[in-house]
Amino acid sequence: MRRVNTLRSTLERTSPGLQIRPNFDLTKKTSMRMYTRAAVYAKVENPLGLRDLMHESGERGIPAFLLGGGFNTIFAQSYFEGIVYSLEGSFKDLEYIGNNIVRAGSGVKLPQLLSYVRKQGLMGLEFLTMVPGTVGGALAGNAGAGNWGLCDLVERVSLMTRDGYIANVCRNQFRYSYRHSDLRDATILEADLRLWPLNRGESDRRIEEYKSKKTNQPYNTPSSGCIFKNPKDPATGLPVSAGKLIDQCGLKGYRIRSAAVSKGHANFIVNHGDSCGEDFLALISLIRDIVYSNTGIELEMEAQIVGGPLNSVVLT
Repeated sequence: MRRVNTLRSTLERTSPGLQIRPNFDLTKKTSMRMYTRAAVYAKVENPLGLRDLMHESGERGIPAFLLGGGFNTIFAQSYFEGIVYSLEGSFKDLEYIGNNIVRAGSGVKLPQLLSYVRKQGLMGLEFLTMVPGTVGGALAGNAGAGNWGLCDLVERVSLMTRDGYIANVCRNQFRYSYRHSDLRDATILEADLRLWPLNRGESDRRIEEYKSKKTNQPYNTPSSGCIFKNPKDPATGLPVSAGKLIDQCGLKGYRIRSAAVSKGHANFIVNHGDSCGEDFLALISLIRDIVYSNTGIELEMEAQIVGGPLNSVVLT
């Protein structure tokens, strides 16, 4: 705690690109709405502020976690002894730079991006319909729907490494796959996305199609979106719905305290009250064990578990 306080004091004195808040309540910053506090919360306004944060936290060995839109994120414990930061200010800029390319800051929200490109007479992002989060988080996890992910449209991405260096990479210079990309190894600053001219009728049709596929998802109840990636059937090699596997195991509605498997979509865990990270981790572990026992399929995390013991977590 002393190291964290020293870091906070240093950043407050030296970096005008940061807004620092100590002992910050993150409950309303995550879509799961579970109680969590961070030793330090920082709003980062520009790349210089981000560089200062990366340098100072790295020098002191203090964990720093980027919280995008707060979706697909579960804190394993009720107190995060480090710094949680969000990208604000210049990271929320949007610009049409011509030739069907839109430049989007990492902090831009996906619904805003989708609306903006249509106003610019472009299409190609319809698969992001009703997908929450920010551009940075969506690129780090290659978010999308069906056979599309946001990384498929990347022309260029600007990144900052943990050492504070800025690099620009094109789509063929990093690896990405279903709900994963190498971009998560750095902090995404902005991205250029190549789209195509708008056919409004076709765009509207696609949007309605994606909406219709999500009618059973619990958008009005606190959750972190899909908890698990859709796995492949070991017998056929074909994708299979994680929600369907969980449902077939009779787990819809199963709960530990206020953490429950959604009755509408079994790949969603919802918060009906005052559940903590330990409750969600216990329920996630139970689901994985039961599905594996019944099907032989091991579910892989899609949601980020911050500071927890499960596979595919953000190690802090």
